[in-house]
Amino acid sequence: MMSIENIVLGLVLVLFILNFQTIVGGMIVYFFKLQEIVMKQITKEELEEDVKTILKPYEEFLLSKGFHFVSAIEHGSMIEKFDVNYHVCYYYNEELGVHVSLFTTPLKESILGASISFATFYESYRMALTFDGFVHNMVLPDDFYLFDGYYGSFSKALESHLEDRVIEGEVMVKEPLSDEGFKDYNEFMLEQNLSEMLNQNILKNTESGYRFKFSFSYWKHIHRTVKGYKRAKKVGVLNAKSSMPMAEPKSFQTLYKNSEEKTILRGLDEKPKPSTKEGKMRTFFISGLTFVLFFGLIGIPWSTLPLIVAVLLIHELGHFFAMKYFGYQDTSIFFIPLFGAAAKGEKEYVRSFEEYIVFLAGPVPGMVISVVIGVMMLNSQELMSNGLLREYALMSFVINYINLLPIYPLDGGKVVQTLLFTRYPKLQYYFFLTSLTVIIFSAIFFESPLMALFAGALFLSINHNANLAKLLGMLQREKLDGDMRQKAINVVTTHSAFEKLSLNKKAALAKQAIKLLNAEKPSKLLIFVGMAIYLLLIALPLAITVLFL
Repeated sequence: MMSIENIVLGLVLVLFILNFQTIVGGMIVYFFKLQEIVMKQITKEELEEDVKTILKPYEEFLLSKGFHFVSAIEHGSMIEKFDVNYHVCYYYNEELGVHVSLFTTPLKESILGASISFATFYESYRMALTFDGFVHNMVLPDDFYLFDGYYGSFSKALESHLEDRVIEGEVMVKEPLSDEGFKDYNEFMLEQNLSEMLNQNILKNTESGYRFKFSFSYWKHIHRTVKGYKRAKKVGVLNAKSSMPMAEPKSFQTLYKNSEEKTILRGLDEKPKPSTKEGKMRTFFISGLTFVLFFGLIGIPWSTLPLIVAVLLIHELGHFFAMKYFGYQDTSIFFIPLFGAAAKGEKEYVRSFEEYIVFLAGPVPGMVISVVIGVMMLNSQELMSNGLLREYALMSFVINYINLLPIYPLDGGKVVQTLLFTRYPKLQYYFFLTSLTVIIFSAIFFESPLMALFAGALFLSINHNANLAKLLGMLQREKLDGDMRQKAINVVTTHSAFEKLSLNKKAALAKQAIKLLNAEKPSKLLIFVGMAIYLLLIALPLAITVLFL
């Protein structure tokens, strides 16, 4: 019987492996004590020489675009006992009515010297802010128009800001801030950031000042920060040697069509970097060790663990070799603590027949091996007395047979989905919900914590599956000729069903939908023959079991 402590320990172990930076970074930052930031105005001449050196190329860019220096402020760190100074220089362009905040940092190698934000103010007292992957842990209310498209250059960020700031119903104010006004503006932004972090349960206000709160919102914020750092690093905005994470904005509020299309298009063109052979081997062994340790800690007999690993490995090798045969790229196998193992690979255009074979190539060999061992044991008293071999044969058959059941995301569920629901996104989504319901009731009936965790993991993907079904349905109603990429981008950027999604999620959704639409649909012959073979694989063991009983 698994105790609550062991389940929690297992969950922490899984999170540690899958989100190392989030866990470690979150634990470190949580114990930081926060202090009040005091801002003071300084002149350009008061900037230290190394700061001026950092600013020089950025200032040259701003001057070339018609901006001029207005004011500067200096402030300390929000982290108590972190004795460093930050600088914010203010530039303004009268013709464009664009305000620029040029941020510098004293942390060597943390960023490429500085970061720029472009701002436009409106008569409504709202503002539009454009960054380039540099929203330093800022959390702002929804009435800010916040843009952060990871453009990769400040010039592109400026161009995007000029497009995005044209918002219906908003009238621009083209007046520069005074020295005191710029200081007030930064204090206001800081106050808004802290207030929103309190509202979102990331911070708490104590007698000794602000402190981070050990909450789900806090971990979500840290995870967002790490993701933002990784995303910015991809476009070369952060120094590759940096160890300081920079935040992704909390959401892409009120994003507009111009920059959305550009950013999503970049996401569609992005291809995952193939893993190295050394990286795959490292992942295989570390995940396998974690898998064994986890199940050992929750009470699975150590003598049984090698058998479980062998069953899973043979199962995944079946998927792996089928993928290799059909030309999948970047194939690998890894273990998943709590759930089992997986084989993955990439192929741009996959035929339905190939998918069908790949899905069956996992459970079928394991079942065949079990049957062969069983027949051999019936003909050999010596083999029949081998308890280890008998246990392996039974375990292999049961695990692989369960995997053949028509429940998504088991292999059997994927077979049914590929053959029957590929053309019908709504039915595909209903099949997913039905599978989730079956898993939840099974977890309750068998009182299985592991099955409950599996159901919980699937539950988190409900929104994604619902959005995918909506997008596929909308695209299928369009004519399939023409640029499907552009049609997908138009839908996710204009339809109200997707307006709350971040740009990254919109790009990932569009990418997956395009891949599914471009995939070959199963022929009637494949549906008939494939389902007949699948049903035979399901029914035959049951029939034999009933016959022998």
